[in-house]
Amino acid sequence: MKRVLFSVALFMAAFVASAQESVVKEAKANKNDPAKAAQILEPALVNPETANDPETWKLAGDFQKEIYDAENLKMFVPGNESADTAKFCSSLEKMYEYYLKCDEVEQAQVKSGELKKPKLRKKIAKTLAEVRPNLTFGGSEAFNSQRYADALKFFGMYVDGVNNPIFEEEPTIKNDSLVDLIACYAAMAANQVGDRAAVIKYGNIGKTNKEEGYRALMCISEISAKSENPDSTQWLAAVKEGCERFPEQDYFIGSLMDYYIQKSMASEGLNTLDKIIAARGETTPYLQYVKGMLQFETEKYEDAIATFNSLIAMNSDFVGEAYAKIGDCYFYPAQKYVLENSELSMDDPKFAVNEDKIKAEYEKAQPFYEKAKVAAPADKQLWGSQLLNIYWKLNKAEYDALEKELSY
Repeated sequence: MKRVLFSVALFMAAFVASAQESVVKEAKANKNDPAKAAQILEPALVNPETANDPETWKLAGDFQKEIYDAENLKMFVPGNESADTAKFCSSLEKMYEYYLKCDEVEQAQVKSGELKKPKLRKKIAKTLAEVRPNLTFGGSEAFNSQRYADALKFFGMYVDGVNNPIFEEEPTIKNDSLVDLIACYAAMAANQVGDRAAVIKYGNIGKTNKEEGYRALMCISEISAKSENPDSTQWLAAVKEGCERFPEQDYFIGSLMDYYIQKSMASEGLNTLDKIIAARGETTPYLQYVKGMLQFETEKYEDAIATFNSLIAMNSDFVGEAYAKIGDCYFYPAQKYVLENSELSMDDPKFAVNEDKIKAEYEKAQPFYEKAKVAAPADKQLWGSQLLNIYWKLNKAEYDALEKELSY
C-alpha cells in the first residue's frame, strides 16, 4: 500500500511541475500582450518548481520591461496625456525586483554547482543600470502623493543598488554621487511611516550629503525620541552630530540647548554654543536668544541683559521675547526675597528690608514687561503673570485693569 501511495505522490509531483511549465509556455505564447502574459505567469513565481529557475524570473522581468518601455515612451511624447504614471512606476518596481531575484536564483545555482557560471547577470545588470535613475522618479511621485511606504521602497532600492553584487562591473553605480542625497529622502520617507531601522540605515548614509544631510540627522533624532522605546543616547548623538556637521541649522542647536537646560547643564551648553558661534563666524537672532537664555539659566543676569539688548538691536522676530527675558532678569532674582518674606513675620525688621528690595527689582522689570506686551500682545505667557504680580506690589489700579484684561 505504501508503495502505491509513493507512486501516486511521484505522479502528482510530476503533474504539478508539468502544469507550471505549461503556465510558462502559455505566458510566452502571449508575449505580444505583456500585461496578460505577466498575469498568466504569476503562479509560476510562487511554485518551487519554476520559482527556482532563473529563467522564470528573467521572463517575468522581461514582461514588466515591455510594459515599462511602452509607458516610458508615452511620457516623453510632448502633449501625450495617455501615459499612465502609476503603471510606469509599478512596472519599474516589479521589473527591478524580478531581475534581482533572477540574479539571486542564478547565483545560488552557481554556488551549488548546478551552473558553472552565470549566464544572465551581465544582460540584466545592464538593463537595471539603465532604468535605475527612474527609481528616484517613482520615489518622488510616491512621496509627493504621501504614499511614504512606496517612496521608501523606491528610494531604498536606488540606494541599496550600490552594494548589490549584480552591479560590481557597473562603475557608474559604484561611484554614484547621488546615493547620499537619495538616502536622505529614503530616511524622510521611513520617518513618515515610523520605520526606525530604515531611518537609521538610510539616515547614516544620507547625513554625509553636505547640502541635505541635515534632514537625515533630523529624522534620526526624531525617530529616536518618538518611538515606543525612545533612545536618548542615539537622540543626543544625532543632535550633537547635527551641530557639528550643520552648525547653520538652528534645529540641532535649539534641541541641544534645551537638553542642557533640562539636565541643569546650562554652563556646558553655553560653552558649546560659544564654540558653535565661533565655528559659524557669525551670530543670528536665534543664537543670541538661545545664548541669553543660557546666561539667564546660569544666573549671569548682567550678561543675559547685554545679550538680549543686542538681540533687540537686531530688530528681529525675537524682540518681544528679549524684552520679557530682560524683565525676568530682574523679576526672578527678586523671588528669593518673596520666598524669604513668606516665612517671616511682618513685624520682623528684615521683612521691610526685603520688601524694599522686591519693589526695587520690580520697578526695574516693569518697563521691560510693558514693552514685551506692546511687542507681543498675544503672547501673554511672556509678560502676563509677571506684570500682574508687579502691579499688585506697585500699583493697585493697574493691577485691576490687567487682571480684567487677562480674565484671571
